[in-house]
Amino acid sequence: MGEEGNKRKFRKVENIMEKIIMWLEIVLATFIIITVILSCKDLASLAYNVFTTEAMSSYELLQGFLSYVLLLVVGLELALMLIKHSPGSVLEVMLYAVARKMLISSSTTSEVLIGVIALAIIFFIDKYLHTKDKENIIK
Repeated sequence: MGEEGNKRKFRKVENIMEKIIMWLEIVLATFIIITVILSCKDLASLAYNVFTTEAMSSYELLQGFLSYVLLLVVGLELALMLIKHSPGSVLEVMLYAVARKMLISSSTTSEVLIGVIALAIIFFIDKYLHTKDKENIIK
């Protein structure tokens, strides 16, 4: 009887800790979403700079703009991952992070090749190894 009581107490503490962690994750996801929303105001000035400069420097500005947009997308996907806790959301965060890395800072052919291989692996995992979320099966 004493051992069973200890197990119940342990499960109760475990459940409380799990709820606290879930709430902390929701708070962190909320902070990420608020930060992304506040950061969107800078997109307008970046876009304006891309359209008002000459061709040679607009390439670098466009690259900065894409980097910024993809960083915001990765932030939103990370917040979604913290809230949903699904394997699909983890794969999406990885997909956007690799795509951002490839588009923004890949300078050699080997880096691009590694990025393409990484994307292919993510798509393979999503198609063949990832059991789709229940909501996708129902639809």
